Formats: sequence, C-alpha cells, structure tokens
Amino acid sequence: MSKSTLLLIAMLMQSCSGYLLGKDKSDMGYFSDASDCYRSSERNVSVKVPAAGTMTVIDVPIGNDANMFSLCMEHAGHPPTHANPEDYLILSRACSQHARDSSKADKTYATCIQNGNITVETIAPGNSNYPKPKD
Repeated sequence: MSKSTLLLIAMLMQSCSGYLLGKDKSDMGYFSDASDCYRSSERNVSVKVPAAGTMTVIDVPIGNDANMFSLCMEHAGHPPTHANPEDYLILSRACSQHARDSSKADKTYATCIQNGNITVETIAPGNSNYPKPKD
C-alpha cells in the first residue's frame, strides 16, 4: 500500500473520529474540507518524459490556485474569508501540517486558522454539510 493511500486513510479515519464520538461538533470536518480543497486546487503541468523508449506524459504539480481553494472552502460550507486568497492558502497549508498529527485535527486546525494573521470564520454550529448527530 502506498504512503499516500495510508495518509488518505489516516486522514479519513481521523476526520470521522470526532463525528463518531460526538466531539467538537462546531468544527467537524473543517480539517478534512481544507485537505480536500487543497488537493482539488492543485495546479499541474503536463510534461513529456522518456520512458522505455517512448515518450510518456505525466502531470507535475506546480502549486495551488488560491482562488480555487477559497471557492472550494466556501462551497464546503465555510464562510468566505476577508483575506487575500494566497494568504488564506498559505495559512491553511501551515495549519494542515500542524493539525495532521493531532488527535483532534478539526479543533486544532480551526484554532490555528482563528489564531492566524487573517480574518476568517470557522464553520458555525448547525451550518455544516455534515448530518447532525442523533441524541
């Protein structure tokens, strides 16, 4: 199993754990949404490379589109930021790395974003795209 597959499985398990345990409902899915948006906003360039006597085209990541990241986060149910999209993307990348090893990734990510140098709102309780836990 590749490292990226293991990382994806770990992130999915970690993002689901808060939901299943009923903890941190206000920030539920925030880290997972940021991770998904970060991946979906990635810009690639196609490059031809020689492989076994032929030319093969591979996609090489060259960075992320900050506007696409902001739009993705807004579409995921997180209010838009009042900051420059590039600053939001940079802060999100740093907070994602900070929250990656946390047992409460959503809460850690939300706290990091709130304490960052930009103005952004975290998801409000009851306004998420996730189903409400049953009492």
